[in-house]
Amino acid sequence: MRKLLNLIMLLLIVMSFLNCKDSSSTKDKRDEHKNDRQNNIEASSEKIDNTIFHYITAINGLSVRKQPDINAEKISTLDYGTPVEIIEETHQTFQVKEGTKTIDGKWVLIDSKETTSIKGYVFDGFLTRENPMPYRLSNTDLNSTRSYNKDSDIDKYLILELISKKTYEELKQRQNNFITIKEDTLEIKKNNGKIDLPTDQGVITLLDIREKDMGYASYHYLGAIDSLNVYVIRGDYIGYSEHLLINKATARKDTLAEKPIISPNWKKMITASIDGQTIEPTDLQLFDIEKNKYILRLMVNFQGWFHSQEENSIFWINKDEFCMKIMSLQHAENEGFKEHCYQYIKIKVL
Repeated sequence: MRKLLNLIMLLLIVMSFLNCKDSSSTKDKRDEHKNDRQNNIEASSEKIDNTIFHYITAINGLSVRKQPDINAEKISTLDYGTPVEIIEETHQTFQVKEGTKTIDGKWVLIDSKETTSIKGYVFDGFLTRENPMPYRLSNTDLNSTRSYNKDSDIDKYLILELISKKTYEELKQRQNNFITIKEDTLEIKKNNGKIDLPTDQGVITLLDIREKDMGYASYHYLGAIDSLNVYVIRGDYIGYSEHLLINKATARKDTLAEKPIISPNWKKMITASIDGQTIEPTDLQLFDIEKNKYILRLMVNFQGWFHSQEENSIFWINKDEFCMKIMSLQHAENEGFKEHCYQYIKIKVL
């Protein structure tokens, strides 16, 4: 009987030991699996973090070619500051003379996805790992607004996208010389600081003011918009200017911040302005034109960029889309104005 009890006790001890070993083995396997999972995550993150971008330093843009050869077919041109990823290096060297300086380098295969995906060969003598445009705008930056007269998101009304300078210039050349404002056949001129505008309700007179106690105002006749039956006048005052639309039939006077730009089908009108004389974001107004009347549809003040005020830098390319030349607000504030640091956008009205 004593031997039997001892045997039972021995069996219980062995079973207890085996259970502990299994439990420890299972825990070790769980820990091992957990560590494998963490290592995989860390390896994946490291791979993403190690993506190296290079940036275009060619002031006039860098040509992308189908093959690593200066005579190969040109695919596109990448603007100054565009980020690219080098996919493959070649052993084919090349040399470029820029003034008195000689630049040595080789052909590399790159991929750029800032606007549309562009893959091809470029000369790496105009690439750098130091970003020359740290405040360069992305497509996401374009939609950031400071004030907005609608409740829903801006992408319900406008689609904004970056385009290259090359595309912008090609679109500008293709527009059909569409003239929004044309000279009036009445040949209205300023005489002794006075402009007389005949309307069906009588003559509207605009008189320059240069009196010390009365302020300053100077008026300039720009022409007429026949489809709206209005005169267009620019008024310059101390520190700002505005545009007046005066109806030839009713003599009604409307004030716009900037010169109106009308779509080719005469159904939409936009104005783009910058408040004050300092660097300020762009204010954009969109009007619908119905039966010779213009109705404000959208008014938005963008957050991060402003447009060039060059003549004809904003233009319609079809009845629903127009282009603008813009610059990052932060770039202008921190780096100043440089022509090659402008960017270009296409805006579609929905």
